[in-house]
Amino acid sequence: MNKHIKDRLLVGSIEAHKRLINEGQSVDLESLGFEKETPIDRVLQYNAFTILTKLKFGQDESVNAKSASTKYLNELIKEESNIEVIIEKLITYREQNVNS
Repeated sequence: MNKHIKDRLLVGSIEAHKRLINEGQSVDLESLGFEKETPIDRVLQYNAFTILTKLKFGQDESVNAKSASTKYLNELIKEESNIEVIIEKLITYREQNVNS
């Protein structure tokens, strides 16, 4: 767990994903490091891919924007604000549902 919290790309992607999910169209994409005209759906897809890949989800789950893992990530982001808890729950989800 400790190595995940120290992973700046993972933590930054989760923080950006939280802002995108919670603020929607009103989020300032430039403050997240994206060009202003980038479609929000693309940024969400990129962040989900980055988060799931960093947490060692399979390629099918990481690439597919409609995968169960991506849907779980998005719901989890809406409900939980603590990054450490988000990571723990995603790892538990992966171990119980994806790698079984």
